[in-house]
Amino acid sequence: MKKPIVFIFLISSILSCRKPEIKIQETKFDETSETAAIMKVIENETKCFFEGDYECWASNWSHESYALQAWNNDNATADAAIGWDSINKQGKDWIEKYYKNGKIVIHPIVKRDKPVVKYFNDNTAYLFWKQYNADKDKKYYRISQEIRLMEKKEGAWKIVNVSAFWDVGSKIPLDSLKIH
Repeated sequence: MKKPIVFIFLISSILSCRKPEIKIQETKFDETSETAAIMKVIENETKCFFEGDYECWASNWSHESYALQAWNNDNATADAAIGWDSINKQGKDWIEKYYKNGKIVIHPIVKRDKPVVKYFNDNTAYLFWKQYNADKDKKYYRISQEIRLMEKKEGAWKIVNVSAFWDVGSKIPLDSLKIH
């Protein structure tokens, strides 16, 4: 009788010492595809804004109180809209006043240098680049330095910050720009 009890004790001791096999599926962060997804949001937000499509423009933004939009003005002052409510009001007012809800397109062509991208984690990215914004007559570009802070929530990238600083004095002839 002692032999089976000892045998059961030995087997259970051996089995209890084994580490259970836990399979953890690692997901590898793919910067190339994430950057492409981010740029799609950024390009869409810019296109929608310049084309005066309010609903489309707003869909690219994080609607949080910590969102921010900052810019300089033609008179050398600067402004910021802090929080989605302020960004929303400013953006909607601008689209209605200057773009007449899409009837007027002020910047029909936008070109960008390759952005510099820094990921802080899988859900937060910082980008900056030089942007060229054509005038409505497609004769000149105006340069802007663009910054975005992006946040990924529920699998979708959204804009948390737009900082756009325009060189309002310089004009680059449209046919002289060598960016693709």
